[in-house]
This record gives sequence, C-alpha cells and structure tokens, in this order.
Amino acid sequence: MKFSILIVDDDKIVCNSLKRILGNKEYTINTIYTAKDALEEIYNNNPDLVILDYKLPDKNGLEVLKELKEKVPHVLVIILTAYGNVLLAVGAMKYGAYDFIEKEAEPELVRFTVQKALDTIRLQKEVQALQQEKFFENDLNRVVSNSAVMKKILELAGQFAQSNTTVLLTGETGTGKSLIAEYIHHKSQRFNQPFLTVNCSAIPHELIESELFGYEKGAFTGARSRGKIGLIEKANNGTIFLDEIGELSLDLQAKLLHVLEKSEFFRVGGVESIQVNIRFIIATNADLNTMINENRFRNDLYYRINVASLHMPPVRERQEDIISLAKYFINHFNKKFNKNVNKISSTAETILNNYYWPGNIREIRNIIERVMILIKDSEITENDLCQLQEQTKSFKGGPMTFPFCVNLGSGKNLLHEVQTAIISHTLKIANNNKTKAAQFLGIPRTSLQFYIDKYEILKDNQIT
Repeated sequence: MKFSILIVDDDKIVCNSLKRILGNKEYTINTIYTAKDALEEIYNNNPDLVILDYKLPDKNGLEVLKELKEKVPHVLVIILTAYGNVLLAVGAMKYGAYDFIEKEAEPELVRFTVQKALDTIRLQKEVQALQQEKFFENDLNRVVSNSAVMKKILELAGQFAQSNTTVLLTGETGTGKSLIAEYIHHKSQRFNQPFLTVNCSAIPHELIESELFGYEKGAFTGARSRGKIGLIEKANNGTIFLDEIGELSLDLQAKLLHVLEKSEFFRVGGVESIQVNIRFIIATNADLNTMINENRFRNDLYYRINVASLHMPPVRERQEDIISLAKYFINHFNKKFNKNVNKISSTAETILNNYYWPGNIREIRNIIERVMILIKDSEITENDLCQLQEQTKSFKGGPMTFPFCVNLGSGKNLLHEVQTAIISHTLKIANNNKTKAAQFLGIPRTSLQFYIDKYEILKDNQIT
C-alpha cells in the first residue's frame, strides 16, 4: 500500500529536509509553499497525510486545518511548529490535527510520528475495504437514487451512520425502510457486527416481550429449562431494526424506553440487569403523533426515538426512480428465471410512470416478477402490463399525495402553478382520460378542458 504525503511550508529548506528524512519507497512526497496552493492540491489529489506548517505567508495554518476538517475530514494532518510553539500545536490538535512535530525534532522522532499516522491510515483503508466488501456482499448497491429526494436521504443516512444515535424511519408500506436500515448499519462502524430485524406486527403480542428480552428458566409455564436469550441481547455490539414500532403495547414501550436510555434490560423473570451496547433503528408506517393523541403511543418514547429521522417518500413522489427500479428487478429476475429481457418499450415506460403505485417498491417488484414469469420476448411492452392498466382503470379515488412544491415569493402566479400541477398529475393517474380525471377532481369535464387549454397542459400528448 503506497501513501501520498504533502508537506506545506514556506521554507524550502525545511521542506527539503523533511523530504530527505522521510525518503521511503512506500511514500510519494510533494511540497507546497502557500496555503492557497496547498488547499487546491489537497482538493484535487486527496493526499493521505498533510504535514502543515503553523505559520504560512498567506493564511494561518490553524485556519487551513479548520477548513480541511470541514471539507475533507478523512485527511490526517500533522502540524509543523517552530521550537517553543508546543502549546499552539496542542491547541491545533483540539481542532482535529492528528499530531505535531517540532522543526528541530530528531529525525527518528519525525519518522516515528509520520509512520504512526500512516499506520492509522492503513488501518482505516483496510476497514473501509472490508466495509465495502460487506456492502456489496449484502447487495446494498441496489438502493436506487436517481431522484433528488433519494439522494438527500442517502446523504443523511450516511451521516447518521457515523453516530450511534437511534434513527426513526417513517413512510408508507413498501417504500424501502428496511433497506435503508441495512444501508445505515453497513455504513456504520458496526458493519461487521450483528444486524437483526424484528417485525413487531408479525410476532403475537403475548410472545413479543420474551422474543425481545429473553427469559430466565422457569419464568413462566412452558419456558425452556435453560431460559432463552432475547433478540436485543443477540444484537449486542450491532444494530437491531424494530419495524412497525407502533404495534408494541404501552408497557413494552416503557421497557424499550428503559433500554434506549440506560443501555440495560431485564429478561422476563430476571432480577439482574444485562448491559448492552446496541444501535436501534426504528420504523413505522403509522402516524405516531396521532397515536400519542389517542394514548396508544408514549410521547416520552417518541421524543427519545425522534432524534435522527428519515421520511421515506412513496414511489409517486420519486417518479425519476420508477424505471430504474423496474430495470433493477428485471435484472434480478433475469438471473432467477434464466430470462434475457433487456428493454422496456416507450409505451410500457409511460404506463409504469403514470401508475400511482399504492404498494410502492414492493408492488413494482411483484408486477415485474409476474411479467418476467410470463414473458417470452426480450422486451417488455404494454401488452405485458395489462394487469397494471386494469388496476389504473379501476382506481376509484382516495387519498393522493401530489408531487410538487411551490416557491413562495418567486413572483410567479402560484395559484396557476398549483392548478397546473394537480390537473397534470390527475390526468396521469387517469391515463389521460379527461372524463375520469374530471370525476377525480370533482369538476365538470368542460371546466377541465378549459384549464387544459388555458395552461396548455399535455399539449403534445394524446388525451381523450
């Protein structure tokens, strides 16, 4: 493993001296004399280690350090200081410097300090390589994120992964909450530790406490003679994903709150607490605020879990991802069913994009699986999506989230923008059938036609 080192000092003699001391086949060493050039070099070429002089002609070394830690926090920095400036260097370490070297230090000490930093970098790279291997091993590159909203979610998920904070995932059924939970786990420092999923709605209420917390021998009639380790204990040092948290009873919510706050719990029938080091990721498709108002969910637990939260959008709000999701599942079922489907016709793409997907990603998967079982050609056409078209025709109305936003204060006529967006989206849902769209909107067909003409909606598309 070869490392790159950047020496930043306005004194060329110091630069050459350090370069001579550190001469090694394992390193490539570059020298820069100003802060401006150093920052440009670091941003462009991303060196492993920077040896940074505390005093530079165009900028204080501490200012450079702060900027680096904000923009490229992974780069290790050793502060180079003149004799007698040790207190300043120690202060710089508080801002994220790895270590410091005095300019008059013995060559052996310089080599030792640099080697120690490079050993740290080597370990970090080995961990990152292992983490990446686990990431692909668990097929987490299947997260589709063409839409801006999903790119933002993955960005936040990556940031949340670096802490041990409890994460709350909300959103409709089938939006990918479990996949994002896995994504967070495998991006965290716990990636090589257990990841357990518990669907709280799938376990009978009378069993869920013993499943989560385990039990001691003789705790209840029918208990194993040796007792049982619960899922929380099994996930120690790793991550546990509690799906459908709203299904837990109030007394179990209280016990979960105790684990979250104290990192300890009692087995059923136990008298001694068990300490755990565990990261909780919690998901629900319910409105927890409504449940709190109905006294079905504890508000203290809600405040405890709602620290780092991510709302998973329904598929209808991330339309840019629909075709990519379909193609992902086509590739998946190509392998499973030994098929060779490699294309979706433009008409079929339109049908997929216009459908409202109440079942979200899970429904896309099911539809594509059905198509792949029956298809004989290499292209998916509208004929393969008859079921989807029938479901679209049979849509009778109901709650619908419209995927648009408005820019207050933009100077545009926002009323017209909102009307255009609502009519356009409703026409998509109605497969461009104006009679059906007018019924959904609760207006006469003539009024709908007036707005279509006025705002030039779907001017280039065929509507009926």
